[in-house]
Amino acid sequence: MTTTDIQPILDRVLAGERMTAEECTTLLESDDIARIGVAADEVRRRKHSSGVVTYIIDRNVNYTNVCNVVCTFCAFYR
Repeated sequence: MTTTDIQPILDRVLAGERMTAEECTTLLESDDIARIGVAADEVRRRKHSSGVVTYIIDRNVNYTNVCNVVCTFCAFYR
C-alpha cells in the first residue's frame, strides 16, 4: 500500500467526515502508521483540547464460567 492511497481518507477524516468500512480496511492494511497516527492525534486534539485524555484497559477476570453481574454483553453471563 502506498502512502498516496490513504491521504484522501485522512483528509476526509480531518474534515470531520466518517470513514466507510472499506476505508477503515485500507487504513488497517496501510504501512504508513506515522501518518495515520498524526491524523488520529489531530482528531483527538480537536475533540479534547484540554490535553487531558484517559485510556482504560478493563480486565475482568472470572475464575468460573458463571457470573452474577447480569450484563448480557459478556460470554460469562448465564
